[in-house]
Amino acid sequence: TMTPMDFLDFRDLLRPASGFQSWQFKILEAKLGLKYEQRHGQQYYTSALKPEHTELIKNIEKEITLLQSMNTWLERMPFIDDPAFWEGYEQKNKEGQGFWDDYRAAYKASLVTGEQENIDRFNNIFFNKEFAGQRRFSNKANRAALFIMLYRDYPLLQLPFQLLNLLLDIDELMAMWRYRHMNMVHRIIGMRVGTGGSSGKDYLKSALDKHYIFQEIAELTSFLIERRNLPALTSALEQRLAFVHH
Repeated sequence: TMTPMDFLDFRDLLRPASGFQSWQFKILEAKLGLKYEQRHGQQYYTSALKPEHTELIKNIEKEITLLQSMNTWLERMPFIDDPAFWEGYEQKNKEGQGFWDDYRAAYKASLVTGEQENIDRFNNIFFNKEFAGQRRFSNKANRAALFIMLYRDYPLLQLPFQLLNLLLDIDELMAMWRYRHMNMVHRIIGMRVGTGGSSGKDYLKSALDKHYIFQEIAELTSFLIERRNLPALTSALEQRLAFVHH
């Protein structure tokens, strides 16, 4: 409702107040899993905060984040490395391959021109420990998350699938907030410097692009295939995923 000229009438009176003083928002980001080293504009991170707020944020950064808890939870899923869960699967096909061998072959067959290099990223994300060591989710966690996405129609996996989707909703909603803030800043002050000393619109755009916390979950959609091409599970395995007990 305010025009740029109206805002300029009192903008200088606001200095050095800025969004960099929003210590509550920094706490929210830290609890979700955004690390200091992954931030854009690190020089502004605590520069405008009171000492007690800086100390509070630093202490929270040492705690276990939601992202780390998700990784631990996914690694506990029995369909990753528990032989009992997969009992009978290898015997159902002539080659005696495991599920992930079958899925890799099906995924590779689904790739079109320009996507062939995806198979290398598939191998790195789901099986290369050195590669995963530089990321937020481990190989095991990524395999669990992908399996949940692929077989979400089974009752046992429906709630885990909804949880993964909710994490993507968090990222999307925070990104939408940042995007609207960026557009508002561009409309009101153009390309001028922010009251907190940042580059204004350019800073906000870079933060928007970099501050996705659960982007590794979103990336897993690159490795989905059509339902009709999914490896068929054994009847015993289907029962385990359907809460059926005998």
